[in-house]
Amino acid sequence: MIRIFPALLIAALMLHPLSAQTADTTQAKKDSVGHYTQTADTTETKKDSVIHYTPIPELGSIEPFGDPAISMRELDITFKEYRSLYDVIAHEPGVFMRDLASPGEQNQIVIAGIDDRNIAVMVDGVPYNDHYSGSFNLWNIPVDEIERIEFIIGSSAMFYDGRSAGGVLNIVTKSFNNNRAITKLRFSQGTAGYTQTDASFAQNIANGLNLSFALSHYGFGSNKEYQNYRGRFKNSNDDSWMIRSKLRYNITDWLGLSFSYTYDRSWTGLFGGVDYSKAQNIFDGLAATVMNVESYEKQYNSHYNFTAAFYPFQDSTVLTSFSVYSFDRLREFRNEDNRSFKQDTLFIKRNFASIGRGIKMNFLSQYSDLRFVGYADLARIQSTDIITAGLKAELLPKSFFTLVPFVTFKDDQHQFIGNGGIDATLKLSDAIHVFGGIAKNIINDQPITAAAGAAPQSASAYSMAERAKETFSIMEAGARFSIPGLSVNISARHVEHFDPVVFDTITFTNSSSYYLPVQYQFDVITAGFHTSWNDFHLEGTASYLNYPNITRKSVSLTLFPEVTANGSLYFKGLLAKGALDLKIGIRGNFFSKQTGMRPYDEFGVWIPSSQLRYGPSGSVDFFAIGKIGDAYVHLIWENLGGNQYLLAPVYPVYDRNVRFGVSWDFLD
Repeated sequence: MIRIFPALLIAALMLHPLSAQTADTTQAKKDSVGHYTQTADTTETKKDSVIHYTPIPELGSIEPFGDPAISMRELDITFKEYRSLYDVIAHEPGVFMRDLASPGEQNQIVIAGIDDRNIAVMVDGVPYNDHYSGSFNLWNIPVDEIERIEFIIGSSAMFYDGRSAGGVLNIVTKSFNNNRAITKLRFSQGTAGYTQTDASFAQNIANGLNLSFALSHYGFGSNKEYQNYRGRFKNSNDDSWMIRSKLRYNITDWLGLSFSYTYDRSWTGLFGGVDYSKAQNIFDGLAATVMNVESYEKQYNSHYNFTAAFYPFQDSTVLTSFSVYSFDRLREFRNEDNRSFKQDTLFIKRNFASIGRGIKMNFLSQYSDLRFVGYADLARIQSTDIITAGLKAELLPKSFFTLVPFVTFKDDQHQFIGNGGIDATLKLSDAIHVFGGIAKNIINDQPITAAAGAAPQSASAYSMAERAKETFSIMEAGARFSIPGLSVNISARHVEHFDPVVFDTITFTNSSSYYLPVQYQFDVITAGFHTSWNDFHLEGTASYLNYPNITRKSVSLTLFPEVTANGSLYFKGLLAKGALDLKIGIRGNFFSKQTGMRPYDEFGVWIPSSQLRYGPSGSVDFFAIGKIGDAYVHLIWENLGGNQYLLAPVYPVYDRNVRFGVSWDFLD
């Protein structure tokens, strides 16, 4: 499929009229439906000016011109104190992130009680979830390539992928159209040898044709010193390199082409947590004994994406895009006994390789009282053909009462399922909106046949056929209140989970060995608020999760904390006569008791833990991010009080951690 790109590019060059308007002499204006159109500028722009003008700004979006409340923009992300994409979304409403406090290792994301195996991760609308585990390691998506994030949760999330009941995270990557060269450099440093470097470059190389590329490196600890192999703990080191490039051709104001390529490779030590029975102080990285000093993983990922986006008949109310994509991924797990400090006599070698090819079409058609959004995705992953399609209609989007029905179908050769739902919003006033929705499985060609309480449907962590049987039913209701200086939102959700896939190390012997029945249900309440007075802000979120009572090895489990909360108090404003744009403040986190889940490194999945019960716990962090000229400087001091706590057994969170760095934009 990659061969298609050169032919299309040559054809586009031949068809491009020589007299077409250039970005040098035009400016962008927004029409009534949110589309940016070209209009002639009365003053010719200088040739060396920098223009961030994109004829089709919604390229890569899964919600073109949709609710801006679902998006996090680049500027918002810049003022977040992040190491990875996990940090960017960790404090969003309903999100619980199980942080391993070990850069490079895959954290677990839980949204309203549903873990990341059922949270869709996309980049420019292309699905990224792993073929085997169902999730994706967000350390492998550089934050500095993000233009905006479309973050969608609730009952409507099920529309975007047949298995996205937990939510959708779509990364829209940066696009450029600049006549002068732009270079950006970000460097961040922390304890235990943590470093992050990202360098990017972009410039037009012809009229309407832009090339950008970047190189990123994440490092943690060292693997070069004798019997060191350590970050904070022995065998917790990480080394990751990523390259990314994009060639974008703005042919006209109604047709654009984009070709992107990304490649990353990483080496991550998998220390398996701290041996709780041997450590006098599990938070002492030098003295603590780890579970495994020999295991590690190597990952090699490459992704290609060619996209054509256009407005048929030059009609700005109809947007269509076609994406041809492919990926090659390899995860190598090793538990070696050939190191000088070997601990066991095991030698395990596993390779998880997946190759995928696909084509995806997205379209939008909108008018004053009606809006359609649809997509169709045909992919072949390994030898499995997967077809996913969805269509939704927004009825009366500008009126006091809006209805949004949708249907989604997914066929992966193992099972054909269909999901349907409807959302409704009642605008009682400009300040108060009441909303509700329902989404559920409406077609299942392999219905549940097991009796209640029977063993769940999986003995294999990598059975795609078994994972295809999982279905959800979601009901949601809530309200939003917004006036100048104050916004509040609250929602309640009821979830039913059918045919859950269970990843565990216990052999299937009888139904009492497992902790989830063939069908179970739970409820969650999520609330969030933001208030401001002049340049001072107070914001926070909280969740209450009523999960079913479950057991494993006769131990009562609390897989996820029942109560989670976080909040921030900060100043955000201009100082020094406008020369300094500063955000400075504190934030806090709280987590109630749990037994939790832990990573099963060999297969890259999460399993329940009955080892110990920990919590309640939490911490308070200090942060400061300031913009001086073209530079952003950040300083973060995590866990000011030195609290010792866990979010995953047994992976101690930092009792103190300081990070600082700078991000700088250069012209020419």
